This record gives sequence, structure tokens and C-alpha cells, in this order.
Amino acid sequence: MKSIKLKVSLIANAIAICCLLILGIVTFIFVKQSLFNEVVNSEKNRLIFTSNLVEDFRQNTSKSLIELSETILRHPYSNLNSQDALAKNVGVQLKAFRDAGNYLAVYIAQPNGELVVSDTDSDSKNLDYGFYGKADGYDATTREYYIEAKKKNTLFITDSYIDATTGLPCFTYALPLLKDGKFIGILAIDVLVKDLIENLKKMPGDSFVYDKNHFAFASTNENYNSNHPNITIVANAFAKSNNGEPFFYTSKEGNERLGLCNTTNDYTVCNIAYVDTINHSSEKIAHVQAIIVIFTSILSIALLYFIISYY
Repeated sequence: MKSIKLKVSLIANAIAICCLLILGIVTFIFVKQSLFNEVVNSEKNRLIFTSNLVEDFRQNTSKSLIELSETILRHPYSNLNSQDALAKNVGVQLKAFRDAGNYLAVYIAQPNGELVVSDTDSDSKNLDYGFYGKADGYDATTREYYIEAKKKNTLFITDSYIDATTGLPCFTYALPLLKDGKFIGILAIDVLVKDLIENLKKMPGDSFVYDKNHFAFASTNENYNSNHPNITIVANAFAKSNNGEPFFYTSKEGNERLGLCNTTNDYTVCNIAYVDTINHSSEKIAHVQAIIVIFTSILSIALLYFIISYY
């Protein structure tokens, strides 16, 4: 009789164990999906903040250049219509503006191709400003920033490029100067992105910003910097998605990653998350559940055996 009871109890217990296992598997699936959704929502919020940092950098630099142009154009035309006049009346302003904004260079490109400029070279000579032009093999009128700003008659921002002096990514912001309807030249600033990078590093996780040439000019991860192959991999994966939508890709290092990107003003801002982190968290929960099921099953069988044996 006890043998029959034991068998029935074991069968019932086995059914209960199977139900627990099924429940554990279903719970694991839901927990993994819940963790994924939580990570995606977190990354979406982070992408908003990251995009705002990049846009603020662009807007603040543009605003500063416009304000400088307004200050310069308060001078009468006679104070601006020659290189000597510009140097005498505006040269010190260029230096002060550059120091205040921590810019790489601030200059006015004249119609003759010559620059009145405050830069590291003028600093090395202990001067507020200097001159640079054809004698140095440089003609401003042939440069993209000059041509485009004059042609469009509005603010022009170049693509990112590597500065020859510092070896760091930078941009040139250029704006035409007109006084009494007469063209003075192009006011321009060269600005490094190191401050933007430092602000990105203050955010949790990895972020980077790339341009239309798939060049990452700001990044918090060396595997997503400059012309690294991962940039093109992410760009191609993002091309199949939409702004702010999650997508998966496999990095050049062979790791599966989760990405979210947003394109604005010819720049694409991306955040990346590590899929193995999500998997590790869900697997840890699954291991705990498995241990509980095993422990509960052993305890249940032992308890049933004790009860049937003695009663």
C-alpha cells in the first residue's frame, strides 16, 4: 500500500516539478524581455540627452560667431575696409573672443585671400593677432569655408576634419561680413570638439557622433572613433532602422551589440549597449530559479518519503 502511495506521490511530485520548470522557462522569457525593454527605454532617454549635447555644441558655437560678427559690424566701414584697418580695430577683439571661447583660431578672410588671425602661431610670438596668406602658400578664397559662406551668404559649417597642428577633430564655422552692403570678408572660427567629447564622457555608457562620411569626430570608445570599421557597420545597420529605434549589429570584434541612433543637421548621434549584459542578467535570474526548483523538488521528495514511510 505504501509502495502505491509512494508511486502516486512521486508521479504527482514529478508533474509539479514539470509545472515549475515550465513556469521557470516562461518567467525567464518574460524577465529577459522586460530587461531588454528596460535597457531600450534607458538608451532612448540617454540618446535624447546625447543628441541635445551635440545640438547645444552646434548652436552655442553658431551663436557665438554671430554675436562676434555683430560686434565687429558696429564699427564704421572705414574701420574695416583694409587689412591695416581690420588689424587695428578688430585684431584685439579676435584674440579676446578666442580666449573666451577657447577656440583653436579666430580670423577674418579678406577678398584678397589674406587672413587677419589670432591662433597658436600668434600666441607663440606673444601677439594678439597676426597675418597669414599667399606668402605662406595660403589663399583663403580657394577654401571651402570661404567659397560656401560667401555663396550662400549665411552661416556655413564645414565637415569635420583633423587639425594639422593638434591632430584632433575640428570644425570651421564661417559667416560673411557685410557693412553698408559692402563685402568685408569671411569671419571664421576653428573649433575643436574636445569639450563635446568631455561632456559625452560624463554620460553613462558609450556614445559617438559621426558625419555623412562615416567619420566619428566625437566618441567615448576607441573602437568607435575616427574611421574605425565599426562606424560603417553601425551606419549600415541604422540605415535599415529609424531615428530612436533599437537595432542589433555585430561589431568588428565579433560581439553582438544593441544600437540606437538619431540623425540631425548632417550628424548622426549613436548610443551602444552590450547585449551580453542583458543576457548575463537574465541568465543569472534563470540560474537562481533553477536552484530553487531543484532544492524544492529534493525537499518535496524527501518529505513525501518521510510521511509515507512513517504514516
